[in-house]
Amino acid sequence: MTRPLLAAAWLLLCATQAAAQPARDDERRPEQPLAVQLGDTAVQLGGSWEASDDRRRNFDLDRSRARDRRVREHELKLEARARPAPGHEWFVQAVGLRESRRTQGTPQVQYSRSLERGEMWWRVDSPGGIAPLSLQLGRQALVERRAWWWDDDLDALRLRWRGSGWALDTGLARELLRVSSADRGVRPQARGVTRWFGHARHEGAERQLWEAFWLWQHDGSGRGADVAAQAADPSDISARWAGLRYSDQWRGAGDWRLAWRADLAWLRGRETLARSAAPQALRGHALDLGAQLTLPLPLRPVLSLGWARGSAGFRQTGLHENKGRLGGVKRTPLYGLLLRPDLANLQLASAGAGLRFMSNSSLELLAWHYRQVQAAATLAGTRLSATPGGLQRSLGHEVDVVLALREWRHVELVLAWGRFTPGPAFAADRRDSAQALDLTLNFNF
Repeated sequence: MTRPLLAAAWLLLCATQAAAQPARDDERRPEQPLAVQLGDTAVQLGGSWEASDDRRRNFDLDRSRARDRRVREHELKLEARARPAPGHEWFVQAVGLRESRRTQGTPQVQYSRSLERGEMWWRVDSPGGIAPLSLQLGRQALVERRAWWWDDDLDALRLRWRGSGWALDTGLARELLRVSSADRGVRPQARGVTRWFGHARHEGAERQLWEAFWLWQHDGSGRGADVAAQAADPSDISARWAGLRYSDQWRGAGDWRLAWRADLAWLRGRETLARSAAPQALRGHALDLGAQLTLPLPLRPVLSLGWARGSAGFRQTGLHENKGRLGGVKRTPLYGLLLRPDLANLQLASAGAGLRFMSNSSLELLAWHYRQVQAAATLAGTRLSATPGGLQRSLGHEVDVVLALREWRHVELVLAWGRFTPGPAFAADRRDSAQALDLTLNFNF
């Protein structure tokens, strides 16, 4: 993949109107979208509007400081899709974002607005007459069902090969142009980063599913003397991730159902911190286990248990979101709504119970207990503003309640509440509970 080749493809994509099928489980679009005729080509138009209200209380774990925060966001997606010829498909998506942020103790509300290029790609099925193969070029969604490895949009050249009971998805990616109007160029954390990603899957006997993942990443941005870039990109990681996932399911008489899975990942590479000339070695592994039992009772109750551990030297890919369906109809954060950590130097246990009601709605109660593998003064990925003291390992526990209503094809509503109670890993004056209340409304058209 060369930079001129992808740049030319980008210009071609920007000049072409097209769209894609939703790539993420949570995204919905009408079964019969609005269509317009452009010459001999039918172009389908659609999109979505999402509004969220996120209230965060005591995120610094200190009630003596009035620093509660309220964030309101609006996201508008406009899409078009066309198949100009058999086996060819185009997609274009534009995204508009608006955010308002109010923090106690701050006199003014902070506003931000931006336009972003969403997915924009061209795909050819059966190139050269090779029926199981497809070729995709442009900005596209790299998604897997748990978002444990990745859930992000990348500028990429991608190949998919599908056979009987197995599939291979692999490609090369490198960000070429700025994504948002708020950026001055390619984001510092993506500048000079080349990735080779891959996902292979095989469906075995009964309901067994084997999956393999790999990611090779080389960060060639260099530290240089750009202080602003260093502030936005505190580290460069050149590394290799590899992993396996096994999932299976048993169904008994009377609609008893037991599903289980295991994720295992390894990391090898090096990391160079900002203003540091010497890279440090990265070596780590992670394990994530889970099981769900569905009972043959009214409201279809689901009980879930999970355990995960990421070693002190492990890092997640940076493309992850850690979001999946645990027991309800909507994806939720795998490691907690409020704390939301990465699985790095972290061990956690989880339990949950969910109910399904009406035709496509759910109510879930979820709980986590967190503990560091090694006591450290950092906690990767967390949304808290407080950090551990680095002397104790017990981080605390969290309880979440998630209500999801998806009874209508065009509208869905999600209300989520979370409470995190810190443990002795935090300083004595940073052990007050934090809470979050999120309301999200989505309308697709």
